[in-house]
Amino acid sequence: MKLKFLTICISLLIVQSVSAQFDINHYLREGHRDLTKSNYTSAINRFNTIIQVKPEMLEPYYFRGYCKFRLDDYPGAYLDFQRVIELNPYFAEGYRFRGIIKAMQQDYQDAMEDFARALELDAASPNVYTSRGYTYISIKNYEKAIEDFNEALKIDKDMASAYFQRGYARACIDDLDGAIEDFTKGIKLSPYSPDGYSQRAMAFCEKEDFKQALTDMNHAVEMDPQNPIFYFNRAIIRYKSNDLNGTMDDYNKVLELNPDNALTYYNRAILNSEIGNNQAAISDYSKVIELNPHNILPYFNRGAVKFETNDYYGAIEDWSQSIQIFPDFARAYQARSSARMQIGDYLGAKKDENTAKQKIEEYQKRAGNDSTLADFADTSYNFRKVIEFDSDFYRANMEDGEVQNKKVVIELKPSILLTIKTPDDEKTLSVYMESLEELNRKGLYGFTLAFADHQAELSVDSVRTMLNQTEQAKIQSSFNSELYFYQAMFNSMVQNYNQSIKAYTSAISINPLFELAYLNRATTRYLMIEYMNSLDDFSPIISISGDNAKRTEIKHDAENDYTEVINDLDYAIELNPQLGIAYYNRGNVKCMSKDFTGAIADYTYSLQIGPELPQAYYNRGLTLIYLKEKEKGCIDISKAGELGIDDAYAVLKKYCKKD
Repeated sequence: MKLKFLTICISLLIVQSVSAQFDINHYLREGHRDLTKSNYTSAINRFNTIIQVKPEMLEPYYFRGYCKFRLDDYPGAYLDFQRVIELNPYFAEGYRFRGIIKAMQQDYQDAMEDFARALELDAASPNVYTSRGYTYISIKNYEKAIEDFNEALKIDKDMASAYFQRGYARACIDDLDGAIEDFTKGIKLSPYSPDGYSQRAMAFCEKEDFKQALTDMNHAVEMDPQNPIFYFNRAIIRYKSNDLNGTMDDYNKVLELNPDNALTYYNRAILNSEIGNNQAAISDYSKVIELNPHNILPYFNRGAVKFETNDYYGAIEDWSQSIQIFPDFARAYQARSSARMQIGDYLGAKKDENTAKQKIEEYQKRAGNDSTLADFADTSYNFRKVIEFDSDFYRANMEDGEVQNKKVVIELKPSILLTIKTPDDEKTLSVYMESLEELNRKGLYGFTLAFADHQAELSVDSVRTMLNQTEQAKIQSSFNSELYFYQAMFNSMVQNYNQSIKAYTSAISINPLFELAYLNRATTRYLMIEYMNSLDDFSPIISISGDNAKRTEIKHDAENDYTEVINDLDYAIELNPQLGIAYYNRGNVKCMSKDFTGAIADYTYSLQIGPELPQAYYNRGLTLIYLKEKEKGCIDISKAGELGIDDAYAVLKKYCKKD
């Protein structure tokens, strides 16, 4: 009797433990889903809930810290990564991220110490080298940065972000050929990223190869037409190649997307002044002053335009404001002297002329033979500090969490798996298969299975109940391959991928001809790789932006091993050569492995034997467009739209316009 009672108690404890675990997994899954959608504030709320229940659990602090980092909440992120390190002092990523946060706050020495500690714990992490390399770039130690990127590439030769970063570092030491070579390698590894094209374009621009620069920048704009930095960079290229109308168009587009970008107003003002549109120039300089009231240059330049239009009193007012902000600005005294002469204030003009001469002489004494900044007569502090503009490029009116760094992402449609068909899910596929029909006829759980490119959306409680029912049923029939199949499918729904794969393997061991188990196991393995990659960090990289450096974020491509995924799909096809979905899924894997020719062949065969998957048209179309077979690719994209993929129309608009 005591033994029976003890068994019941243990069973209850197990049930309670499983229940709590599933609840936490649910919040982690939903939080991670928000994170991957850039809904950072929603994700933070979910991670907060987990922390309230499990304050000693590392993962929610780690992910919450990352969300705060993406929201530029560096102090809050620092505290979360500090907590991560307290919970696990041997977790290298905790030190790396804390180092990144310190570097963002210009605490470079402490950041370097964190990176060194991370390397002690994980010397084979390329991410630590790239993060430290970026920090070296921030302090203009480009040689050290290049050394770190070299180390990262020794570990991961296919790390696109390391090539992009090293390319920028090389550009900073005037190794433009080396920079272009690195950007080109990065583009080959990350072909769907417009940032690589933008960076290479600016390197070509520095080499005065404006034709190639414009080609690359046009490609970046086509890939991401809502990104204002690309239009700004293209304006620089067009201006240097004397296309003033194109330059103006691009500045206008930047301000349409980013209405408060002071640097663009300033540049457009200069352009308006050059083409003789003085009133527009004055208006633009006024907007810069509104956005940056303590910057001397818009006042000084607006004064010059007013002087040209004979508004001498207005010019004097603007130049006086420049002098008030920067009392040692010799050129402002010289300019005001000229304006005072025009209104007959000869005494004031002479006084300004003498003041300018005195300040220039004072500076020349301090600078010796270097008269580079003599016109400015910087005798008090670094002149550069007073000419910086607010030049952040962002998208206005974005949804939750995405205002910082939203990108339009065009990506392959997901692989397809067998899942539960819920009454409100209208996007499952209508496919006839004898083995599928047999499963549905038996109806072990009273629901219908169907193919879809997404998991069925069921509550955690529902999945938990079905898992418990499966365990009970296995007691009565432990050699039933279908029970293991359902167990695997339920585990996959809650991202228990290891348990899912284990259960699919058991089903296959019992029934080696179970083609659907091979298909779903392949997809689950593929999903697990994607999930692990999504936990990886978005390494900071440098993006060339005219004469300025702009930090952006880009996810690097990890080196993944899809061998087991391919093996499962090969065997499913061997068992059923008419399983078109298996060819489609294998096409996705080949595409991710950069076997584009093989991917196109699999997508094509999938469509030939059926079903007519819109996803196969869409993915084949994207691949063809990338391979520069634009006409064929756009036909496929159009067909995908016809069959119900709404995203296809965005691709058509961006890539399929007549030249």
